Amino acid sequence: MDFLRLNQLRQAFQFAVFLAIGSLSVLPQAAKAELIAISVPLTGDFAEIGNDFAVGAKLAIEQSGVKHELFIADDACDKDLAVFAAKGVLSSNPDIMTGMICNEVAIAYANTFRDSGIPLLVTGAGSVRLLKDREREDWKIWRMSEGDDAVADAIADYISQDLKDTPFALVDDGTIYGRTTTDAIRLRLNDLGIKAQFTDSFRAAQSTQSGLLRRLERSGVSIGFIAAATTDDLLTIAKDHTRLGQNYTLVMSEQIATLPFLEDAETVNNGMLVMMKPRTETLKSAAELSALLNKRNIEPSQAIYDGYASTQLAIAALGENRKATVENLKNNRFDTIKGTIEFDENGQNKFNPYQLHEWNGGNLVPLKTSQKNQTQ
Repeated sequence: MDFLRLNQLRQAFQFAVFLAIGSLSVLPQAAKAELIAISVPLTGDFAEIGNDFAVGAKLAIEQSGVKHELFIADDACDKDLAVFAAKGVLSSNPDIMTGMICNEVAIAYANTFRDSGIPLLVTGAGSVRLLKDREREDWKIWRMSEGDDAVADAIADYISQDLKDTPFALVDDGTIYGRTTTDAIRLRLNDLGIKAQFTDSFRAAQSTQSGLLRRLERSGVSIGFIAAATTDDLLTIAKDHTRLGQNYTLVMSEQIATLPFLEDAETVNNGMLVMMKPRTETLKSAAELSALLNKRNIEPSQAIYDGYASTQLAIAALGENRKATVENLKNNRFDTIKGTIEFDENGQNKFNPYQLHEWNGGNLVPLKTSQKNQTQ
């Protein structure tokens, strides 16, 4: 390892120790203090997300009314830095650990903490490996965040529950994301004896997708699921669909979730569907935090809500000792600003946050469907 890299690692740990000590002065005075550690990228490409997450974590502790200590480590969303930071956090002997929004970071912490008995509450990392290898590696992981396959689960659920006799199409943009998503949907449906009437791929980054849409129309499907890696491609498809006056329904992947904020939004017809996670700020369960952010002139972001929710759950899970905390995570349901959370026997959050939303001309509104395990 070169000198510059080693110096970065030292700075990351020193910064983490500074934050751990500095955070104590802002906490309310109350009962027994327990140490909650979080690891997020405070530097690097994802620093804005990490710093917002830390804001949410501090607010959660403040609003809990209990004096908990907070240790914040900078992992920079980097595997090598994460290994170094994890050793530093472990030496602080926290009662519970959360954060870890990047896959390699979560794996680094899982390996470092394996023999410690300290439970890890993963907030953002969605790698399938985290839970696939959990038992074999004896990782003490509970994953609050959805897995990388959650959107495929949600779409397959919707098709099998609500569209049993409806002809549908699966379409991707040829990217890794698009193909992985449609392949995962197809595999889940095959297990249920359900097959798409039509499948197709399109070339990304084109000025029009009229050819694709006409092929879909000729196929006779009633609904087409489109998985694409970019907002631009999905917006092009939505606009062409409106311009051509086609009657079948489009269901888009979540990359077009920003539609309400796009200049071209008015060119998209009402009724288009999007499978996406609802923004936490729109949930009733997050209303009090939203009001607090507004009162303090803090610009809301999803990362603030994520940091608050994960720390909120970490506080609720704390028991008299680590064994009791683990039992709480195994057996209890937790009410958070993101809804009710409960973990299955493999440590995965039982509630899939992906829900079908409908474009109404100004916003994407959640639809009630027969999907299983939706967030509350």
